[in-house]
Amino acid sequence: MMVEAFPICFFEQVPSQAGFTDRFGRKLTYLRISVTDRCNMRCDYCRPSADAYKAESHAQILRYEEIERIASVAASLGVTKIRITGGEPLVRRDLPQLIEKLSNISGITDLALSTNATLLGKYADDLVKAGLHRINVSIDSLNTLRFRKLTGGELAPVLAGIQAAKEAGLTPIKLNTVLMRGINDDEVAGLIDFASDIGATIRFIELMPMKQGLNWEKHYISIDEILKRDDVKERVDVDTALQTGNTAARYLPMKDASGEVGFIMPMSERFCEGCNRLRLTADGGLRSCLPADNQLNLRDLLRSGGSDDDIRAVFLRSALIKPEIGTYDFDSDTEKRSMIHIGG
Repeated sequence: MMVEAFPICFFEQVPSQAGFTDRFGRKLTYLRISVTDRCNMRCDYCRPSADAYKAESHAQILRYEEIERIASVAASLGVTKIRITGGEPLVRRDLPQLIEKLSNISGITDLALSTNATLLGKYADDLVKAGLHRINVSIDSLNTLRFRKLTGGELAPVLAGIQAAKEAGLTPIKLNTVLMRGINDDEVAGLIDFASDIGATIRFIELMPMKQGLNWEKHYISIDEILKRDDVKERVDVDTALQTGNTAARYLPMKDASGEVGFIMPMSERFCEGCNRLRLTADGGLRSCLPADNQLNLRDLLRSGGSDDDIRAVFLRSALIKPEIGTYDFDSDTEKRSMIHIGG
């Protein structure tokens, strides 16, 4: 669903770098930019089945100079953090060129990338030279056969990519694992140990109903249930209050090792009250809430000659329509965009 974007002339202008807020007083400083809705994996919770999946044509995807312009306007409003997402962003040709453009935007102090790491062995050094600060890596299993079944890909290049990122200095590395009952929830302890061994922080994410046809109820498991397991309590100080920061994750310290373990609870403990983000989809939709499909069309605005003030007005309108609480009502009666089309 793409909502037409029109210049909104009655918004009060926001001073440069002062930040801008939504109707509920949340300061919006974080823009997640998807550069592609294509991926070299097919994770079950992200991408629709083959017969339902259709990537946008290249002509519909934002060009790098368009992304740079949008990001510059966002920075002028007070956005300081950008994360590049996909799909798998590294399947987009010459991604380091975009990273370099974004790293040179005044006001952007945190530039990160979410990836499945399969191509990091090839690009890690170039990304660092271009100005990338850090990465998040999706890794949902350490079992080779299970990983292949879950993603359609191989585990070995992911592990090699993580190592390449460490050697290139893309640290601290965060590992993200989507928990799925009966699929990978028996690997929590092993994943914690793996992250500790390589000096990374692992974050466990509750499964969200963000894909058409996903049997969410069958595979959902809450973080609260995970924290009651003995093998988790042996490794994580679950008696410590969950520490919050400026992200969606809550953290607990490890017991016998340095570091911490993160938990992201979009279903059982909503973090909407602290949401500071907007999303730009690969085809130019500005989205103020992950599960809400009321996105505004920036691509057509740019390509019809819209000015920077027009782009700024769309950002302000997106803040205005950002809901207080996101509603996950993705079901067979509600046709919505899957995660791969939105950007992780």
